[in-house]
Amino acid sequence: MKTNKKIILIVVAIFFVIGIIPKIARFIITSLNARDVQYVAIVEKAQISDGIDNLELSGELKPFLQTEIFSRINGLVKDRYVELGEKVKKGQLLAEIDTPDLDAEAAAAKSALIAAEKKLMEAKYQYDYASRTYDRYNNSAVDGAISTQDLEAKYNAFKTSEMNYESAQADVEKAKEDYNRLLALQGYKQVVAPFDGVISKYGIDAGANVVAGGSATSTSLFEIQQTDKFRATIFVPQSYVRFIKDGQDVDVYIPENPSQKIKGQISQISGKLDNVSRTMEVALIIPNDGKSGLYSGLYVKTNLDLKGKQKMITVNPSSLTTFSTPDRYVAEVTPESTVHFIKVKQGKDYGDRIEILEGLKGNELLITNLTDELKEGQKVKFKVE
Repeated sequence: MKTNKKIILIVVAIFFVIGIIPKIARFIITSLNARDVQYVAIVEKAQISDGIDNLELSGELKPFLQTEIFSRINGLVKDRYVELGEKVKKGQLLAEIDTPDLDAEAAAAKSALIAAEKKLMEAKYQYDYASRTYDRYNNSAVDGAISTQDLEAKYNAFKTSEMNYESAQADVEKAKEDYNRLLALQGYKQVVAPFDGVISKYGIDAGANVVAGGSATSTSLFEIQQTDKFRATIFVPQSYVRFIKDGQDVDVYIPENPSQKIKGQISQISGKLDNVSRTMEVALIIPNDGKSGLYSGLYVKTNLDLKGKQKMITVNPSSLTTFSTPDRYVAEVTPESTVHFIKVKQGKDYGDRIEILEGLKGNELLITNLTDELKEGQKVKFKVE
């Protein structure tokens, strides 16, 4: 029995060895063949084109000039002469203010000035008299007719009258300044337009109390806007800043009426890129003929003409890596048939093409069938699509 069991085990072992050897052989052959099989990259060149013809940006219309008018004096509104939306000319009377307290101060200041002028006349008379007296005593003292003590007394009287005269002159000057200041304030009874424009807001009616100044507690009389032309601010992306200049024409239109273009101009360029948005602030001037439906606060679109001014590099979307990193890369097949990853900055997505702002020259062969197994410097075969 033991001999039969041994024979059976030997036979099973022989069959097992005979069965596994071909499998091992096939595995070895397959592995060797796999080493010889090379990754075939499908490549496509980056494209250089003229780029977009127009850069569309949004903005908001603002008045060319705008100011809020406050009163320089306290008082009561005598009358308001303009209405909301009314066009006014520079210097036009907008309102009048009654100022009884200010008028009383001005009258008192005028009386004080008259009194100071009278005192000055008296001081001038005394000064002249003391001056002549001292001159006579001084001349007589030469002949010994006047004692030294009498001469000193006349000299002291002369100097005292001189000081009184100078003090009276100073009092008159101060009284004049006070009176002129109050006269100037009385001139603010009439509120006039600082420039040609439109009344965009008013906060007074006849009889209203007016508090002077420009603080939170002061009375806002009017807001006036100059709207024969508008300002608008746009923010130009870094990649397009080099194509703009002062005085350059810009098409402006209302989104609800895109066919009606208004010609504006670049008036100011900030010259500084925002650190976060990487855009530059640019100010526009837009004329208003009164027929285009433009008004302050209107949301508008602007078109910057870039036709023929720029070259744009685009790639197949499949060329960009999908690694779990905020940076974007493309894989280039070098002249030595090796893989080289290039960090790029992505621009606009046009669907079938993606703009590349930085990183490429435009003559690279880029792999479009990327896999996660691709490594930097890996030798590959490639096929141009």
